[in-house]
Amino acid sequence: MNQSAYPHLIELKKDAVIQFNEEFFNVALCPDMGARVFAEINGISPHRIDLETVKNPDKPFNNFGGANIWPAPEGGKFGFNYHGNEWYVQPAINNQPFAVIEQKSNSATLQKTIKLTNRLGIAIETIMTRKFSLLPNFPEILKNQPVKCTLSYETKDIFEVTNPVRVDQALLAAWTLEQFQATNDTLSFVCVNDARSAINFDFYDHPGRRITYYTKGFTYKTDGQAKGQIGMKKESNASMIGFYDLSRNLLCIRQKTTPDTGLFFNIADNDQPQGPYSAADNYSIFNSDPDMAAFELETISSAQVEDSLLKGSELTSHTTFAVFKESRDLENFVSTLLGQPA
Repeated sequence: MNQSAYPHLIELKKDAVIQFNEEFFNVALCPDMGARVFAEINGISPHRIDLETVKNPDKPFNNFGGANIWPAPEGGKFGFNYHGNEWYVQPAINNQPFAVIEQKSNSATLQKTIKLTNRLGIAIETIMTRKFSLLPNFPEILKNQPVKCTLSYETKDIFEVTNPVRVDQALLAAWTLEQFQATNDTLSFVCVNDARSAINFDFYDHPGRRITYYTKGFTYKTDGQAKGQIGMKKESNASMIGFYDLSRNLLCIRQKTTPDTGLFFNIADNDQPQGPYSAADNYSIFNSDPDMAAFELETISSAQVEDSLLKGSELTSHTTFAVFKESRDLENFVSTLLGQPA
């Protein structure tokens, strides 16, 4: 893994990024790269950073990596990523930059006005906003833990629909896909009760032995070697998703803080024979094939509807990184978090 990718990103982008720098971490917010967030902590670049695409952002899908915002759904009859049966990324998402609306020492607001067209040909005019802020505190569960340093930030992502669109014509929800470089040492996890009934496997092939169950959650081997995706049913009340890497003493936690209200639907790029409401997930984990060698920890919101009209969507997510002093300390923490094998 390239631990020095972040400085190369900053060198390439120079003044085109908004930086937030502290003693043990650096964060970059990129208005012309889909408002993606990239972090460095204790010299480690945890995110996947595709430097070649940063240099040459001329691809049909500029998959830079980092913490991205995406309009859901991807597939199904209302999907935003299809011309008929051909997968694509709309120019408003792939190329159109955000404007900087506000910038402070620990926060920034980015915004753009876009038009999205779904698979049915319905146009949705929307104001797309990302509000980023550093958080002054890390999660309570990390207090009194032997960590060297931490970094916590919040993204608040908003779609505001400005033209009249009925929910029988279109759906729209905010969806964050925070992308990390996968190795044989990256293991994702979910904290949830009754894990065996909490997972939605209706995406790709069942991950099989990549899933290991515990009394307070489960792990998913996300090594970027086998394409797969799982969702967390919103009624399961998962408290967090994350990953850890003992080779770097690195922990990541992601938590959705928006209440699970509104209209949930199947956001994924999969066959939906039972229709767009065949799944209602608030978290998801994606593992790529070796071509990308990455994985994603995802938070998912719902559509806001009023009088059968689509109004928009809002999603607030917290991401925390922690570098532990020793690998055994991190191993003990995760063991306490997830409980005993089940």
